[in-house]
Amino acid sequence: MTPAAPIPDSVIFEKTATHRMVWVDVARVVACILIIANHMAFYSAELYRWVWAEFLAARTPFFLLVAGYFVGRGSFGSLDGRLFLWKRSWFLLRPYLIWGMAAAVLIGWSPLHEYYESYVPLYAWLRGEPGSGFWSALAAFARCMGIAGHPVDAPMWFLRDIIIYTAVAPLLHRLGSYLLWVGLLMLSLNYFALDLADHDYPIANSLGFFLLGMFISRYPLPDLTAAVRRYAVSFLLCTLVLTWWLVGHRDQHNSMLIALGMLGLMSLAILFTEWFPRAARWVAGLAPACFFIFGTHYIVIILLRESGWITLKGTSWDVFWLYLVPVIFSVLAGLFFCMRRLVPRLVPVLAAYGK
Repeated sequence: MTPAAPIPDSVIFEKTATHRMVWVDVARVVACILIIANHMAFYSAELYRWVWAEFLAARTPFFLLVAGYFVGRGSFGSLDGRLFLWKRSWFLLRPYLIWGMAAAVLIGWSPLHEYYESYVPLYAWLRGEPGSGFWSALAAFARCMGIAGHPVDAPMWFLRDIIIYTAVAPLLHRLGSYLLWVGLLMLSLNYFALDLADHDYPIANSLGFFLLGMFISRYPLPDLTAAVRRYAVSFLLCTLVLTWWLVGHRDQHNSMLIALGMLGLMSLAILFTEWFPRAARWVAGLAPACFFIFGTHYIVIILLRESGWITLKGTSWDVFWLYLVPVIFSVLAGLFFCMRRLVPRLVPVLAAYGK
């Protein structure tokens, strides 16, 4: 894949300390903020529809695509001559388990949790309620951790899927050129967009985006960057128009619309990096905190709801919650960087960053 036209500013090809391009980390930060916004939609449903509609749909598929791409590029070990990629999977699994346990202790018992009913048998058994049984409690605990149920730390469902797909990536790699066709088949099933599976299990669409990332990993990132940059303004404009249309047609989401949303997100990150390089480098510097924020923000939101003062409604509150999204991101990012400075040994365990 060779660029057909020169790119106006080579800054979009600049790499970060993790050997990703700056714009990729910018996009990760934006997608992370969108994930927080999604969980704040408990309070600002109408504003959420207006502001986040199509970009929001691309938030988790983007991470699946990027994970598949860098796994396919061999960033975490060669995929040839092996069956599983255990080291990378274990690196991601440790914080997944820790934050899952933390969420089970801190918020799984809350009736305000959207999947509370799924976990009731566990807490009934812990309280010694009559009629509660060990095996039903064990099954509920498994659901808390994302086994045949939605993880109690809600955003961790897609990290569970990434861990599984990363582990078997060497086997998936053997599909070769069929990665594209199998990926498209998975995406055509449309479970992701329709939310039929409710993420109790790894679903077809999440696998489809991961496989698509593995397929395009045969192309160097600069070439892919140049290809998107050539049409970035068009992609971004289409995404904005589609966002406006989806406000009144929210049930029309499908994998193709999500893919366009991802192109819009990537275009936004590339153009922002090109036009505001200094600001883009600063934003990209926040990307190492993303995993830590994934693991903690939902716990924070549920605890805020439990506090009682976050339940008010109305237009003014909608605007307040909109501002609360970057506040939550900033506070948690600040905690991450404090941890990295003061207790760096905890960073790989709690934030899947470093070695």
